[in-house]
Amino acid sequence: MRRAPRTRSGFTMIEMMISVAIIGILGTIAIPAFQNYQNRSKRSEAFANLSAIEKLEKSRFGEFAAFADSGGVSWPATALPQSKRAWTPAADAAFGNIGFRPEGAVYYDYEVNVDLGVCPLQDCFTATAYGDADVDGLLAVVQYVQRNTAGAFSPSLIPPPVPFPMDPATGTRRFEEVAVNYSADLY
Repeated sequence: MRRAPRTRSGFTMIEMMISVAIIGILGTIAIPAFQNYQNRSKRSEAFANLSAIEKLEKSRFGEFAAFADSGGVSWPATALPQSKRAWTPAADAAFGNIGFRPEGAVYYDYEVNVDLGVCPLQDCFTATAYGDADVDGLLAVVQYVQRNTAGAFSPSLIPPPVPFPMDPATGTRRFEEVAVNYSADLY
């Protein structure tokens, strides 16, 4: 009597181990890339809001011949913002003279400084967004620096003081554009 040939069904242990190893390798590559995409999307909030502040400030300057600040403090006023927070009524009051109010909750804190010692005519300002979107305990800073006609500019009020944004390739300062401050953390 002849036996019917045995057919294999399923996977061997070696095949399963190889599959798990491949999935693990793909995971170690994909997860950091995904986290980087997430952090960049959170930082895009700062770019959009600082661009809005810049436009509102320039509009205000056209009407009143003076830029306005946020009252010397940042809003929503968190020591090191690491999560999304609601925009508060106090923040509305601080940014009311500028006319800025973001849509929904924010990852970054915002401040606008018009230093009367540097720009007594209120013709320069620095808008800063700072936070810790990647929750690594390091401060990330995005800024817009508007100089006056003499080239003077207001410092940022965030502690500790950070230098102004520079182009990492050339080392030149970046004015009149929203820029990442590479002297701080990226996210």
